[in-house]
Amino acid sequence: MPHAKPDALLGFAKAFVSFLIVLAWIVLAVMALTTVALGGAWAVQHPDLIREMAKNMKPGAELWEAMTALLLILALVAAMAAMALRWLQKLKAIIDSVSLGDPFAPENADRLRAMGWLTVAIELTSTPVGALGEWLARTFKDATSDFGLSLGGLLLAMVLFILARVFREGAAMRADLEGTV
Repeated sequence: MPHAKPDALLGFAKAFVSFLIVLAWIVLAVMALTTVALGGAWAVQHPDLIREMAKNMKPGAELWEAMTALLLILALVAAMAAMALRWLQKLKAIIDSVSLGDPFAPENADRLRAMGWLTVAIELTSTPVGALGEWLARTFKDATSDFGLSLGGLLLAMVLFILARVFREGAAMRADLEGTV
């Protein structure tokens, strides 16, 4: 297939997605390192950490429960960042194929389907993160949380699954057409 003409929108999209990939790597690294550092400080019962957390907790709250919830949130956010990173890498590969003038490739259908499953996984992972955040907000003084389910994420997953089928059909139709010429 011939090389497509330069397109300003595709150039911007590629640059923006590349920036988001770098950002996802940073978030993943920070979350992973914070989880390890906080878990290590908790494991050795670092007195400053314990004192600081305990003085900000509501009466009757258990420090070990709060620390466990916080570590789980950090680990789950790191997992979500890893999934978002993979999602963005697949999007960049689709943008690259469009730039080359070959969007209706079976690989793009596979990428879109994978992006749909990654979206579902991110949404499923966000539920315990939000629930733990709500619980922590009730555990600490002056803490707030804004937890809600995202129908937008599930709608995005559905659109990605449908587009995957469209791209697969487009690739099959192109293959059939090329076979008849």
